[in-house]
Amino acid sequence: MHASPIGTEGTGCESARLQPEIERPGTSLRSEKGEPTNASASDRIIFLDIDGVLNCRKTPNPRGFPYVIDPLLRGRFDTLLKRTGASVVLSSTWRYDPAGLFSAQHWGVPFIDITPDMPKRPRGDEIREWLRLHPGTTRFLVIDDEDDGLDGLPLFQPKSRDGLTDELCARAAAYLEGTTHQDMRRTRLMRIFQHASACLKRHKG
Repeated sequence: MHASPIGTEGTGCESARLQPEIERPGTSLRSEKGEPTNASASDRIIFLDIDGVLNCRKTPNPRGFPYVIDPLLRGRFDTLLKRTGASVVLSSTWRYDPAGLFSAQHWGVPFIDITPDMPKRPRGDEIREWLRLHPGTTRFLVIDDEDDGLDGLPLFQPKSRDGLTDELCARAAAYLEGTTHQDMRRTRLMRIFQHASACLKRHKG
């Protein structure tokens, strides 16, 4: 598994749809023309899914809110960020719902940008497009409990029933630090099933 920046080959995308600006203190993500900038960005990037990663089937949610985060899982993620100095780009479906973006900020998810919204395209294409627009990224990985076109990307894949584990965080940190090139995926059969499911759902993003 190589960690070099990925270009446009194989993405099938000519341009990404512009995203709403996300106001973060001290961070300017887009120029006046709407073009991405590298302000406050690290050369280490984590593309973050939220559902099944920062929440899980065990996360308390007595009111049935659509956007919740588990404090225990968030704490593990904070430790990973502190250790590696990585920046977060949100690839979760939360990113294209204003309520989801507000909730991510409310829960303190420290993202600097979001991946492009490319309807009916695999999530992997959206991540590759972001990387094309940010060629300075030297080391990156994806944390996602689902595999929606993520072959060829360094994927660290928790189980949705457990969310982010200490083991996955430790292995992700080692990858970002360059001491290993091994990612952490579910079985091939499970990933084939997940990709087929994403296709049937017409890639929710």
